[in-house]
Amino acid sequence: MFNNDYFTEAELSCPCCDKNHFNDETLRRLIQVRRRYGNPMFINSGYRCPSHNARLNATMTHTTGQAVDVSVAVSGAHKLMKIALAEGFTGIGVKQKGPIRRRFLHLDDLDSIPGERVRPTVWSY
Repeated sequence: MFNNDYFTEAELSCPCCDKNHFNDETLRRLIQVRRRYGNPMFINSGYRCPSHNARLNATMTHTTGQAVDVSVAVSGAHKLMKIALAEGFTGIGVKQKGPIRRRFLHLDDLDSIPGERVRPTVWSY
């Protein structure tokens, strides 16, 4: 699963327990995005175990192993968003307010869920 030149198992693993249930297809997409982006991508958050996710009071997207948060800001965020959508990511969360070091994009490739956002979709934090 982690035979790639761009991302380590550690950066895609849960920070509290080191478990990693990151989805192979999502990783394939993420690698394609990185290749096309042409710049390093710093992962803030990859897979989260249910306990860690609950402590963050976050939605369950990261517990599926199909989501990452990438540190990126300004024009890099726009470029990354366009590439991610073209590569099949269906959920884009945008956090571009506040200090540059705290800005990120959430990327996931989840299917549409009845009663929730129709995908593809973009939202802001």
